[in-house]
Amino acid sequence: MDMSRVPSLSKQKGMAMFISLIMLLLMSVIILHGARASTLELLLGNNAQHTAQALMAAEDSVIAGENLIELNYGGAPTVDYSASANDGIYVAGEIGVNTVDWSGYAAERIGAGDDYREYIIEYLGPATATGGSLSVGADVASDIRYLYRVSGRGASSRGGARVVQTIYATAE
Repeated sequence: MDMSRVPSLSKQKGMAMFISLIMLLLMSVIILHGARASTLELLLGNNAQHTAQALMAAEDSVIAGENLIELNYGGAPTVDYSASANDGIYVAGEIGVNTVDWSGYAAERIGAGDDYREYIIEYLGPATATGGSLSVGADVASDIRYLYRVSGRGASSRGGARVVQTIYATAE
């Protein structure tokens, strides 16, 4: 074998190291990009979870307010709906429940700490019903319905808050 035609090993030692360093750099970039994407997806998932937690708490507070109406204030209302009362029940128009800060209003609060629910009930007044209603009952003799707006607010442990409103009707 003619040794003059075989490339010298000393000329190729640096090339293998250079290629392996390039490959190591590319693999590091791919791994770092994957780790960054995973962290972002984890944060987005946590945010969605806390948003859902606040919405469920708000819906739960609305149900608590509707239960209070059904149990205690069915028919013609006989409670103090003035803003000076400290029971979370008002006459419509006295409050702006869509405001971000509920601290100026008395609200019925359920729960403690960062995970809480609260509701405000507004009496909207009587209304004449036209036709039957599944929610109030088609077999109710009176056509007068007493309407309430129930606004529920729920918060998550991470500070997110949601507000849900319903209109609730009772009959005599």
